[in-house]
Amino acid sequence: MKKYSILIIVLAVLGLSACEKDDPEIINTATYPVSGEWWVTYQIRNEAGQLEDVGGGYYPLITSNTASNKPDSIWITDEGTYWDYQVKAGLDLPNKSFAVQEGQNVSYDSKVRIANGKVFLNEGRSTSGVVTDSLYMEVAFDDDSEPFGTTYIVSGHRRTGFLEDEH
Repeated sequence: MKKYSILIIVLAVLGLSACEKDDPEIINTATYPVSGEWWVTYQIRNEAGQLEDVGGGYYPLITSNTASNKPDSIWITDEGTYWDYQVKAGLDLPNKSFAVQEGQNVSYDSKVRIANGKVFLNEGRSTSGVVTDSLYMEVAFDDDSEPFGTTYIVSGHRRTGFLEDEH
């Protein structure tokens, strides 16, 4: 009986030590830090050159790698929350900038133009004041009242995941 007790103790110790795991290695996609989840607003410049809110608050926006996971392009989508667009844009990762002249909207048949897209690391603040990354881009749509006639200024900050920063 003593022999079995020692065997059980040895097996228990070995079993418990086998359960210890190292923290997993976090591997980002090839488009990080441009890819991510964002809270953005939509504005236009009025005749006086001042920005006016046209969206009525914050909207989610996602920038993500393409299936090829190469650092030369990203997907940009509002997931149907503002205009319903998903478009692939060219990416200059070292400068954290992106653009597309007349990209095919894959949400529905239309074209999207994105200019001056840029991510600014640690230059944004969330609603609660947490320092985070910020995003800026100018977007226009060919199915607007005047095709590509209105340029929407899209700007915001990276989603923090904190409840007080959710919109």
